[in-house]
Amino acid sequence: MPRTATTSAPPGLLTWGPRELPVPYVARWSGESVSTAGLVVKPDGSGLAYEDEVAADRDGHGVLWARMGEAVGVGRPDYRAMSSHRQRVAALCKLCQVCGGPADRTAKGWLFLMPAAPPGEEGCAEPEPIEGTLTTKPPICHPCAELAVRHCPHLAAPLYVRSRKPRVWGVFGGFVTPSPTGALVNSADTYMPYGDREAAPWFLASQLALELTRCT
Repeated sequence: MPRTATTSAPPGLLTWGPRELPVPYVARWSGESVSTAGLVVKPDGSGLAYEDEVAADRDGHGVLWARMGEAVGVGRPDYRAMSSHRQRVAALCKLCQVCGGPADRTAKGWLFLMPAAPPGEEGCAEPEPIEGTLTTKPPICHPCAELAVRHCPHLAAPLYVRSRKPRVWGVFGGFVTPSPTGALVNSADTYMPYGDREAAPWFLASQLALELTRCT
């Protein structure tokens, strides 16, 4: 069962297992399943829709989102996946991806944490330029950044980035299009910018994408 942390993590942060590993606010739990039930092509063939679609299924740009249950603490945490709802809230509201509180901000911008190189390649090459990088990882607060570096194996070579203007760029997810037989076919995961009127009707979003600009 999940427990709240004591002195090893920020107040309110859930932990898991005998080692009381911290569970990030945006992490998806096994009880939070994704459902595409009722996903269909619109009668006029102009794009995707849900048979029982409601306003909350689309964002302010009209992009359709995959449905995911909200069940924090139910089942086991999946550290490799994020809740689409909590990820989106954290990215929009500049909340810490780990504790869910306010992310760290200074005159140089919001704090973001990412690996400087792919796993297994740390120290093999100079890090890629950060300006204009797209990320689905929300910002982070300073205490949680230190906590993440201690626990996350993908942050063996951490890169701390300040972005003065992390702007909402688009979404991450996949295209869903009808095959010649009429069955819906999913594409590989990819990014899609907001404003792409041709692609947007066939895109099913799962995460919000930020572009990091004015970086140090």
